[in-house]
Amino acid sequence: MSQFFNKTINVKLVTSCVVGLLLFLTPLASANFRPGDRKPASDYTRSGGSRGCPKSDNQIPLTLLAPKTYIGYTASTRPTFAGYVSSSHEIEFQIFEFVSNNTVTALSNPIKQNTSPGIFQVSLPESYPKLTVGKKYFWQVAISCPGDDLVERAEFMVVEIPSTIENKLLATDNGLQKSNTYAAANLWYEALAEALKSASPGKLGQVGSNLVQEFAKYESARLKDNEELVKKRIANLQTIANQEK
Repeated sequence: MSQFFNKTINVKLVTSCVVGLLLFLTPLASANFRPGDRKPASDYTRSGGSRGCPKSDNQIPLTLLAPKTYIGYTASTRPTFAGYVSSSHEIEFQIFEFVSNNTVTALSNPIKQNTSPGIFQVSLPESYPKLTVGKKYFWQVAISCPGDDLVERAEFMVVEIPSTIENKLLATDNGLQKSNTYAAANLWYEALAEALKSASPGKLGQVGSNLVQEFAKYESARLKDNEELVKKRIANLQTIANQEK
Protein backbone atom coordinates (compact mmCIF):
# COMPACT_ATOMS: atom_id res chain seq x y z
CA MET A 1 0.00 0.00 0.00
CA SER A 2 2.80 2.43 0.93
CA GLN A 3 4.65 1.56 -2.33
CA PHE A 4 1.52 2.31 -4.37
CA PHE A 5 1.05 5.56 -2.45
CA ASN A 6 4.66 6.62 -3.13
CA LYS A 7 4.30 5.81 -6.86
CA THR A 8 1.13 7.90 -7.00
CA ILE A 9 2.92 10.81 -5.33
CA ASN A 10 5.85 10.51 -7.75
CA VAL A 11 3.57 10.48 -10.80
CA LYS A 12 1.70 13.52 -9.52
CA LEU A 13 4.97 15.34 -8.83
CA VAL A 14 6.31 14.62 -12.31
CA THR A 15 3.03 15.67 -13.93
CA SER A 16 2.93 18.82 -11.84
CA CYS A 17 6.51 19.71 -12.80
CA VAL A 18 5.85 19.17 -16.50
CA VAL A 19 2.68 21.29 -16.44
CA GLY A 20 4.42 23.98 -14.44
CA LEU A 21 7.31 24.04 -16.90
CA LEU A 22 4.93 24.38 -19.85
CA LEU A 23 3.09 27.23 -18.17
CA PHE A 24 6.38 28.94 -17.47
CA LEU A 25 7.63 28.58 -21.04
CA THR A 26 4.43 29.50 -22.86
CA PRO A 27 4.55 33.29 -22.29
CA LEU A 28 8.15 33.36 -23.54
CA ALA A 29 7.32 31.57 -26.77
CA SER A 30 5.56 34.35 -28.61
CA ALA A 31 3.99 37.78 -28.42
CA ASN A 32 0.42 37.72 -29.71
CA PHE A 33 -0.05 41.34 -30.74
CA ARG A 34 -2.77 41.33 -33.40
CA PRO A 35 -4.30 44.80 -33.91
CA GLY A 36 -7.61 44.00 -35.58
CA ASP A 37 -8.89 47.57 -35.69
CA ARG A 38 -6.21 49.73 -37.31
CA LYS A 39 -7.74 53.16 -37.82
CA PRO A 40 -5.29 55.36 -39.75
CA ALA A 41 -3.53 58.06 -37.78
CA SER A 42 -4.06 61.72 -38.64
CA ASP A 43 -1.55 63.95 -40.43
CA TYR A 44 -0.34 65.14 -37.03
CA THR A 45 1.48 61.86 -36.50
CA ARG A 46 1.54 60.09 -39.86
CA SER A 47 3.62 62.62 -41.78
CA GLY A 48 7.27 63.43 -41.22
CA GLY A 49 10.20 61.20 -40.43
CA SER A 50 12.97 60.76 -37.89
CA ARG A 51 16.16 62.63 -38.59
CA GLY A 52 17.46 62.26 -35.09
CA CYS A 53 20.55 63.90 -33.66
CA PRO A 54 22.88 61.06 -34.66
CA LYS A 55 26.64 61.26 -34.29
CA SER A 56 26.88 59.24 -37.51
CA ASP A 57 24.57 58.31 -40.37
CA ASN A 58 24.62 54.70 -39.18
CA GLN A 59 22.89 55.49 -35.88
CA ILE A 60 19.17 54.86 -35.49
CA PRO A 61 17.33 58.15 -34.83
CA LEU A 62 14.78 58.77 -32.08
CA THR A 63 12.15 56.04 -32.47
CA LEU A 64 8.87 55.82 -30.57
CA LEU A 65 7.93 52.26 -29.67
CA ALA A 66 4.27 52.66 -30.53
CA PRO A 67 2.12 52.61 -33.68
CA LYS A 68 2.50 55.72 -35.84
CA THR A 69 0.64 54.88 -39.07
CA TYR A 70 -2.45 53.76 -37.15
CA ILE A 71 -4.02 54.55 -33.78
CA GLY A 72 -2.77 52.57 -30.80
CA TYR A 73 -4.92 51.67 -27.81
CA THR A 74 -4.56 51.81 -24.05
CA ALA A 75 -6.97 51.05 -21.22
CA SER A 76 -4.99 53.16 -18.74
CA THR A 77 -5.66 56.78 -17.83
CA ARG A 78 -1.95 57.00 -16.95
CA PRO A 79 -0.16 54.82 -19.50
CA THR A 80 3.59 54.29 -19.74
CA PHE A 81 5.30 55.34 -22.97
CA ALA A 82 8.54 53.98 -24.41
CA GLY A 83 11.02 54.90 -27.10
CA TYR A 84 14.60 54.44 -28.27
CA VAL A 85 17.60 56.76 -28.58
CA SER A 86 21.08 55.92 -29.85
CA SER A 87 22.79 58.46 -27.59
CA SER A 88 22.12 60.37 -24.39
CA HIS A 89 19.64 63.26 -24.65
CA GLU A 90 17.34 65.42 -22.60
CA ILE A 91 13.90 64.83 -24.01
CA GLU A 92 10.71 66.85 -23.65
CA PHE A 93 7.58 64.71 -23.39
CA GLN A 94 4.07 66.05 -23.85
CA ILE A 95 0.53 64.79 -24.52
CA PHE A 96 -1.99 66.56 -26.75
CA GLU A 97 -5.74 65.93 -26.84
CA PHE A 98 -7.77 66.05 -30.03
CA VAL A 99 -10.51 68.63 -29.53
CA SER A 100 -11.61 68.01 -33.12
CA ASN A 101 -10.07 66.30 -36.14
CA ASN A 102 -8.11 69.45 -36.92
CA THR A 103 -7.59 70.95 -33.47
CA VAL A 104 -5.43 69.75 -30.57
CA THR A 105 -4.61 71.16 -27.16
CA ALA A 106 -1.73 70.40 -24.78
CA LEU A 107 -2.78 68.70 -21.53
CA SER A 108 0.10 70.10 -19.51
CA ASN A 109 3.58 71.55 -19.69
CA PRO A 110 6.31 69.30 -21.13
CA ILE A 111 7.99 66.73 -18.91
CA LYS A 112 11.78 66.95 -19.18
CA GLN A 113 13.75 63.75 -18.74
CA ASN A 114 17.36 62.70 -19.31
CA THR A 115 17.76 59.51 -21.33
CA SER A 116 20.66 57.10 -21.84
CA PRO A 117 21.32 55.13 -25.04
CA GLY A 118 18.76 52.36 -25.45
CA ILE A 119 15.14 52.02 -24.39
CA PHE A 120 13.61 54.83 -22.34
CA GLN A 121 10.26 55.00 -20.57
CA VAL A 122 8.09 57.92 -19.52
CA SER A 123 5.49 57.48 -16.79
CA LEU A 124 2.96 60.20 -16.03
CA PRO A 125 3.39 61.80 -12.60
CA GLU A 126 0.40 62.17 -10.28
CA SER A 127 0.32 65.89 -11.06
CA TYR A 128 -0.31 65.16 -14.75
CA PRO A 129 -4.01 65.26 -15.77
CA LYS A 130 -5.65 61.85 -16.10
CA LEU A 131 -6.64 60.81 -19.58
CA THR A 132 -10.29 60.20 -20.46
CA VAL A 133 -11.78 56.98 -21.80
CA GLY A 134 -13.13 57.45 -25.31
CA LYS A 135 -10.84 60.36 -26.20
CA LYS A 136 -8.03 60.46 -28.75
CA TYR A 137 -4.57 61.85 -28.03
CA PHE A 138 -1.05 61.91 -29.34
CA TRP A 139 2.17 61.86 -27.35
CA GLN A 140 5.19 63.78 -28.45
CA VAL A 141 8.90 63.54 -27.74
CA ALA A 142 11.12 66.49 -28.69
CA ILE A 143 14.91 66.70 -28.70
CA SER A 144 16.88 69.89 -29.27
CA CYS A 145 19.42 69.39 -32.03
CA PRO A 146 22.00 71.84 -33.40
CA GLY A 147 20.17 74.10 -35.84
CA ASP A 148 16.84 72.25 -35.52
CA ASP A 149 14.53 70.40 -33.12
CA LEU A 150 13.50 66.81 -33.65
CA VAL A 151 9.86 65.97 -32.88
CA GLU A 152 8.28 62.50 -33.04
CA ARG A 153 4.61 61.75 -32.35
CA ALA A 154 2.32 58.73 -31.97
CA GLU A 155 -1.47 58.75 -31.83
CA PHE A 156 -3.52 56.70 -29.37
CA MET A 157 -6.97 56.32 -27.85
CA VAL A 158 -8.07 55.39 -24.32
CA VAL A 159 -10.62 52.55 -24.32
CA GLU A 160 -12.58 50.51 -21.80
CA ILE A 161 -10.89 47.24 -20.92
CA PRO A 162 -13.18 44.24 -21.62
CA SER A 163 -14.30 42.34 -18.52
CA THR A 164 -13.01 39.08 -20.02
CA ILE A 165 -9.52 40.58 -20.21
CA GLU A 166 -9.77 41.92 -16.65
CA ASN A 167 -10.68 38.45 -15.42
CA LYS A 168 -7.69 36.89 -17.20
CA LEU A 169 -5.37 39.48 -15.69
CA LEU A 170 -6.75 38.89 -12.19
CA ALA A 171 -6.17 35.16 -12.59
CA THR A 172 -2.37 35.48 -12.84
CA ASP A 173 0.54 37.26 -11.20
CA ASN A 174 2.87 36.32 -14.06
CA GLY A 175 3.98 39.49 -15.85
CA LEU A 176 4.73 37.64 -19.07
CA GLN A 177 1.27 36.12 -19.20
CA LYS A 178 -0.20 39.56 -18.51
CA SER A 179 1.82 41.06 -21.35
CA ASN A 180 0.52 38.45 -23.78
CA THR A 181 -3.04 38.97 -22.54
CA TYR A 182 -2.81 42.71 -23.18
CA ALA A 183 -1.19 42.11 -26.58
CA ALA A 184 -3.93 39.72 -27.68
CA ALA A 185 -6.50 42.37 -26.68
CA ASN A 186 -4.78 45.02 -28.85
CA LEU A 187 -3.73 47.04 -25.78
CA TRP A 188 -0.25 47.90 -27.02
CA TYR A 189 0.85 50.28 -24.27
CA GLU A 190 0.04 47.88 -21.42
CA ALA A 191 1.56 44.91 -23.26
CA LEU A 192 4.91 46.65 -23.73
CA ALA A 193 4.93 48.16 -20.22
CA GLU A 194 4.43 44.69 -18.68
CA ALA A 195 7.17 43.22 -20.88
CA LEU A 196 9.64 45.94 -19.89
CA LYS A 197 9.13 45.22 -16.18
CA SER A 198 11.12 42.00 -16.58
CA ALA A 199 13.81 43.51 -18.85
CA SER A 200 17.15 45.00 -17.85
CA PRO A 201 17.27 48.83 -17.72
CA GLY A 202 17.55 50.26 -21.23
CA LYS A 203 16.66 46.92 -22.82
CA LEU A 204 13.52 45.34 -24.26
CA GLY A 205 14.04 41.82 -22.99
CA GLN A 206 13.00 38.81 -25.06
CA VAL A 207 9.25 39.35 -24.67
CA GLY A 208 9.55 43.06 -25.42
CA SER A 209 11.68 42.26 -28.46
CA ASN A 210 9.04 39.83 -29.71
CA LEU A 211 6.34 42.45 -29.23
CA VAL A 212 8.22 45.13 -31.17
CA GLN A 213 8.88 42.71 -34.02
CA GLU A 214 5.18 41.80 -34.08
CA PHE A 215 3.88 45.36 -34.12
CA ALA A 216 6.46 46.47 -36.70
CA LYS A 217 4.67 44.24 -39.21
CA TYR A 218 1.55 46.36 -38.90
CA GLU A 219 3.29 49.71 -39.38
CA SER A 220 2.95 49.08 -43.12
CA ALA A 221 -0.80 49.66 -42.81
CA ARG A 222 -0.35 53.02 -44.56
CA LEU A 223 2.74 52.19 -46.58
CA LYS A 224 1.58 54.26 -49.57
CA ASP A 225 1.91 57.42 -47.45
CA ASN A 226 5.58 58.43 -47.17
CA GLU A 227 6.47 54.91 -48.27
CA GLU A 228 10.24 55.23 -47.93
CA LEU A 229 9.96 56.82 -44.47
CA VAL A 230 7.66 54.04 -43.26
CA LYS A 231 9.97 51.37 -44.68
CA LYS A 232 12.92 52.98 -42.90
CA ARG A 233 10.99 53.09 -39.61
CA ILE A 234 10.06 49.41 -39.93
CA ALA A 235 13.72 48.55 -40.56
CA ASN A 236 14.75 50.62 -37.51
CA LEU A 237 12.17 48.88 -35.30
CA GLN A 238 13.40 45.47 -36.38
CA THR A 239 17.00 46.47 -35.67
CA ILE A 240 16.06 47.81 -32.23
CA ALA A 241 14.16 44.61 -31.44
CA ASN A 242 17.20 42.50 -32.30
CA GLN A 243 19.94 44.55 -30.64
CA GLU A 244 18.08 45.58 -27.46
CA LYS A 245 16.93 42.17 -26.21
